[in-house]
Amino acid sequence: MKKSYRLLAGFFLVCALCSGVVSFLMPRLNPQATSNIEDVDFYLVEDIQWLIVGKMMDMDPSYSLVECEDESLQEQMNRAIQDNVRRAAYELDNDPNFFYRVNSGQKTDERQFDEDLPIEDCLFYGVLNYDQSGNLTQEGTMSVPDFSFLSVDYIYSLYDIVYSYGFEDDSSMDLQIIPPSNLSVEIRIPKEMNEKKGTVYNCIYNESLWAPFTLVAFFAGSAVVGLYILIASYRSLSLVQPFKTLLGWKAEFNVVFLGFVTSMILLLGIYSIGLTLDGRLLPAMTRFGLPLPALWVGALNFIAYFLSMVLIGMCLYYVKYALCSGPIRFLKEDSWLGGHIYKIVKDLKDQKNYDLDSKVKNLIFKAVLLNTIIVFLLSLFWGWFLALIYGVCTYLFLVKKAKELTDEYGKVLGRMDRMGQGDFSISEAEQTQILPALQERLDTLQEDFEGAIKERVRSQNMKTELITNVSHDLKTPLTGIKNYLELLNDPNLSEEEKREYLGRLDQYTDRLSKLIEDLFEVSKANSGNIELCFQPVDIVSLVEQVLVENEKLLEKAQLIPVLRKPDTPVVCELDGDKTVRIFENLISNVSKYALSNTRVFIRIEKVKNQVLITIQNISKTPLDFDPEDITERFVRADESRHEPGSGLGLAIVKSFCEVQNGKFEVCLDGDVFKGIVTFTIQE
Repeated sequence: MKKSYRLLAGFFLVCALCSGVVSFLMPRLNPQATSNIEDVDFYLVEDIQWLIVGKMMDMDPSYSLVECEDESLQEQMNRAIQDNVRRAAYELDNDPNFFYRVNSGQKTDERQFDEDLPIEDCLFYGVLNYDQSGNLTQEGTMSVPDFSFLSVDYIYSLYDIVYSYGFEDDSSMDLQIIPPSNLSVEIRIPKEMNEKKGTVYNCIYNESLWAPFTLVAFFAGSAVVGLYILIASYRSLSLVQPFKTLLGWKAEFNVVFLGFVTSMILLLGIYSIGLTLDGRLLPAMTRFGLPLPALWVGALNFIAYFLSMVLIGMCLYYVKYALCSGPIRFLKEDSWLGGHIYKIVKDLKDQKNYDLDSKVKNLIFKAVLLNTIIVFLLSLFWGWFLALIYGVCTYLFLVKKAKELTDEYGKVLGRMDRMGQGDFSISEAEQTQILPALQERLDTLQEDFEGAIKERVRSQNMKTELITNVSHDLKTPLTGIKNYLELLNDPNLSEEEKREYLGRLDQYTDRLSKLIEDLFEVSKANSGNIELCFQPVDIVSLVEQVLVENEKLLEKAQLIPVLRKPDTPVVCELDGDKTVRIFENLISNVSKYALSNTRVFIRIEKVKNQVLITIQNISKTPLDFDPEDITERFVRADESRHEPGSGLGLAIVKSFCEVQNGKFEVCLDGDVFKGIVTFTIQE
């Protein structure tokens, strides 16, 4: 992100530097005068013509430039001619850079005319001589055909009057242009202007000044900013404003909005520079009474040019982004129209991505609409022959797609046949792209089917193992009972031997009774046919009670219990008897399988709204069984089954936890055995 901000700062710095250079150069320009009078603003030539007409009217009051039979039209034309004469005389008579002298017989009129000004020091010099018939001869550098007054091409006010009367041109009415006669006009415009203002100066200098300067300034600035945009990483710039916002808009909006704003700012910059170089902006600022008007002019030009460079840079960045990110991707993702066209074409081209339960009608409608438009255009502009070719191509395309559809459908059937035969392997060649939802559900069904088969095989194996284990555990006490009953039938037994054999029978009977009782408990818990009496139970007190009651059992196994408990009671809604049985079975399991002379850790902790009771010990035998299998019925860690017990202890723990909305899980870490009981704390 720091790189992005550095690039953004560099972008604004480049724009500011370009703006500063342009603002610095503007007041230091040395404009070049126009060398050809024909390249001068046509208003100067027009004003000179009106000045000559005015001087001719002054020297000959009977003179009229235009004569026509219509008195009303003649009167309006005379008023228009007088207005133009007064305007031209005012602008040129008060212009410090325009010198002239007019002679007509014995009358002479001149303005700032200097006989001592050498001809070579004049930028423009001309002598216009009108003879008695109005024919013009010219000398000097001001050779312009328009001074002949042979037409009214530059006398726009006269044209306006003619048009207002419904005439198309001066040939449609009795209209006569009377050029000056017996008149000599000498005009001088010096190379060194007295003042850099006025009509003459603006016409000769300023147009040649600001137009090329503005053109060069904007092209050079755009080139520098464009070079920076070309070098900078477009991805980094996309992370910061204003480029981030620009990329968030669609291309159509950017083209219209950004193009409009850029055009307006460019026109403002060009207009501001033009007014400055014309010498009109500074006087305007002065008239407004602003302090430091030159500073205001410089600031305005700097801001206008800076904003222009920023917007041009953003436009160039957007073009670079479109090219570097990929034109196709740009049209798909950043263009609203391109995205919709791409989606329609993609849907029509790749109909395999449509499921039967989706909006197929929309696809059919789009396809038919597009096809109708294409056929209509082909028939309208290119004739039936191209429409026929298009129909053949469409047929071949549909045949190809139908074959692809048939092949994909065959893959689905082949895969289902293999699944029916018990082959659940997924071959890459049989993966189909037809109907994605069907493909996904077929994959899920295959995985579930395979899992169900494996679970069924596992359940069948465990059922076989259960029968074997139950038979073994029932057979052992029954065999013992049978053997000792046969021994008791011996009449030669002493009383002491009889008492010993009866004690052994009692042990075998208790073991058989315990086995049957545990089996019934597990069966009732798994079937849900178990009665529970829920009441508030303090887990901490209950665990302490179980440890006290089994203290001798742990001492006999040479185990040291270590209890870690919270300072406050932890109350849960449980069945007290069944919960006691859970921890008794866990302690009994520890006493059988824990390594002697080690500690047994019992930890009670609260986690959010649950209490976790963890019993941890070190096993005296390697833990090489599956933690999930150890909680099944008749599964023991001691596979030799030498330890006394039913093999249902942990199965009962798991069942009693689940019927009380709890959870029991076994974790193995090397030789460390963890039994974790989880209950919900009463609110």
